[in-house]
Amino acid sequence: MRLNHVALTVGDRARSAAFYAEHFGVTEPVHDDENLLILASPEGSLLALREGAPPPDLEAVHFGFQASEGDGVRAARERLRAAGVRETEWQDDGRFVRVQVADPDGYRVEIYAY
Repeated sequence: MRLNHVALTVGDRARSAAFYAEHFGVTEPVHDDENLLILASPEGSLLALREGAPPPDLEAVHFGFQASEGDGVRAARERLRAAGVRETEWQDDGRFVRVQVADPDGYRVEIYAY
């Protein structure tokens, strides 16, 4: 089985939708009503955003996007840094490259490659 979607409770749906569209390519609206916005990536992954109070301890929560190669992760890191996105972790040992950043609510989002 492959993971199909991630659902997040966010403080501002429009702000979160703009963040994930700009930085992760999750742009295609699949569903939008007063309770839930679901966006799709070109690869078919879904991100569901429900407005409300995010959980209190987001340090233990993260999800990831896989890049095809380490240089893609490095380039994404530079783009995110230039955009002022807060980085929470960085690893580059030559075989495994990953960067984690915080979204507007504090969810940790990872980009990685083997």
